Amino acid sequence: MRYSKILFLAAFLVLIGCQNKNKKSSDLNKKSAKIETSEKFNQFNIRFHSDSIFQISRIDFPIEGLSVSGFDRHKWTKENWEFMIIPVSEKNTIDEYEHSLIKNDSLVIERFWIPDSGFEVERQFKLIRNKWFLVYYNDINL
Repeated sequence: MRYSKILFLAAFLVLIGCQNKNKKSSDLNKKSAKIETSEKFNQFNIRFHSDSIFQISRIDFPIEGLSVSGFDRHKWTKENWEFMIIPVSEKNTIDEYEHSLIKNDSLVIERFWIPDSGFEVERQFKLIRNKWFLVYYNDINL
């Protein structure tokens, strides 16, 4: 009878140990499933500037920045949005414009301007919940 109690206790402990191991493994699988990879900016950049529906889906209107053309000045809304077709570029391909680019894992700021002309474009993209969004667009043409 004493051996049966010891055998029962040993079997019980083994069973509990297996359940804890399975629970830990299950918890680890759940945690790894929750880890999402961030969208790559280069892939986003290409799609954003070639797909108008995708572009609108990645702008939470109204965004910061203005459209200024002469005396006409307005904030950007979904109704007055102008589809952007020129992707963010590492280097300037148009000689008459100055160009700057600041790029890290969660923010991209690109600026074009012609010195002393009243022309300047600045756009900012931010990684939000592992997806890239346009959060700022200033288009000034005086």
